Amino acid sequence: MTILKKTSFEGLTRRDLLKGSGALLGGLALGGVLVGTEAGKAVAENVQCPDTNGCNYPNDIPTQAYGYPTYLYQKGDVFVPDKDAPLLADNEMRITFLGTAFPPTRKAQQMMSIFVEVGPWVPDPNGGFGKATDSFIFDCGAGSMTNYNAMGISASRMDKIFISHLHADHMSDLSAIYCFGPANDRKWPLYVWSHGASGVKSPKPPRRLYDDGTNAFCRNLREAMRWHTESFSFLSTGWQKYPIPTRDSWGLPCEPVPVGDDAPNDGFGMVPIELDWTKYGEVPGDNIAYNNSETKVKITHFPVIHCRKGSMGYKLEWKGLTMIYTSDTRPETRCIDQANNVDPATGIARGVDVFIHEMILPPELLAMKNMGLTSPPPPGTNTNFDKAVQDSANIESSSHTPQGAFGYLLSQINPRPKLTVIAHFPVADDTIECAMNSVQAHFPDTGYPILNQDIVWSTDLMVLSIKKEGPTTTITQRIGVVSDYTFGPPTNLYGPLDPPKYPTPTAQLDQTTLIQSGNNTYCENGY
Repeated sequence: MTILKKTSFEGLTRRDLLKGSGALLGGLALGGVLVGTEAGKAVAENVQCPDTNGCNYPNDIPTQAYGYPTYLYQKGDVFVPDKDAPLLADNEMRITFLGTAFPPTRKAQQMMSIFVEVGPWVPDPNGGFGKATDSFIFDCGAGSMTNYNAMGISASRMDKIFISHLHADHMSDLSAIYCFGPANDRKWPLYVWSHGASGVKSPKPPRRLYDDGTNAFCRNLREAMRWHTESFSFLSTGWQKYPIPTRDSWGLPCEPVPVGDDAPNDGFGMVPIELDWTKYGEVPGDNIAYNNSETKVKITHFPVIHCRKGSMGYKLEWKGLTMIYTSDTRPETRCIDQANNVDPATGIARGVDVFIHEMILPPELLAMKNMGLTSPPPPGTNTNFDKAVQDSANIESSSHTPQGAFGYLLSQINPRPKLTVIAHFPVADDTIECAMNSVQAHFPDTGYPILNQDIVWSTDLMVLSIKKEGPTTTITQRIGVVSDYTFGPPTNLYGPLDPPKYPTPTAQLDQTTLIQSGNNTYCENGY
């Protein structure tokens, strides 16, 4: 494929803009209000793959900096959690990126997690912070809880978790969300959606068929956390007036029953919603994960190709707005079909508003970055590098979509997404420069996609606000402004609560060696 250099505004290339720290992606990162393009269908034909990567390494583009957040800060397109969260409009879908990393995590990027809320904002009648009409977590990888807390998102807003696949970088913070939620303001169960068993047998005799689905995962996790949950059960953990959902009220594929012996209104209840990962809507309604007639949110699922059978993507639809999150996948046709979003009644493709898809660097660049090199050495000159390239190629052949492959995939979606968001990608000015070359090579005649207008690479704390007014959809890009030292998020207040399981804070303790407070030791009030 021939790598084409695209020029930006006033004859400047992206490279020109990325070079200067003062440019900060000026003229590219539009921020503000964006309206999705309906670009033409022209794509590169008879392309020839280049002999070189077209990234011109080594280059003088910053390799450990991403100018997009700084541009939004300076432009004033910021999201201040305590102030801006309650401003969720009646017609707004808000998507907040709380983890965007390709493992391992980076300080700027925790592992994958996306938080979606729909309006209107509902004040807490008891004087708490309030919450969106409905909200959802898509994946909760390691470190993402740090960002949820920093962005002021309390446990009661985090009760519905959709996991794309049971890899640690997509579910490992589930234990923290589950264990500490009842000590805060989630006084009802945690609901966990994910795939059923893979059906893949072990290749080693006796060729075991593992129970690797969501029901088994939740059942085992609940028991693994038993010491924690019992130790915190001197606190009240159940809301007596919690409106317990049913299969019908939430439009679920199964009854929402907690694993273990927890009550259906208790915060230490864990409710698995196991999904048939083979379904994708071929039979209308066979892939519905959630369909709430009260909040008007519908979430469906579809299989993707990633590492092991069972991995899934999700589509969320609400009042004419649509978001797709594919999570990790090789390039495949289900994502294209879902993003085309054909109306079954009319046969007309409607497209989607936000299309979130993973992307990874090509094997040689992934190896280069992981080894701390400034350019790929020629083949055969560095044995360790050559092995790293082969390992990276093996990983990608089982699991991921490199940048050129994504360019082709995007070229097959018509109409184009209003905004395409790349996730699970190690963002830096140089990696994005290189990736844009590959993506745009599939659109040589359309001027599409424009960086940060049609396509954006996500980083932690990026916030998208999507609103539909009549036929017009607007998408606003902002970046969260938080302190590294933020304490806990503002909570909501629920009552009356069930009495604690244990009568006193000390009922489970052996206090034989305890130093008691007193005149000769320390003050009971803590000072």
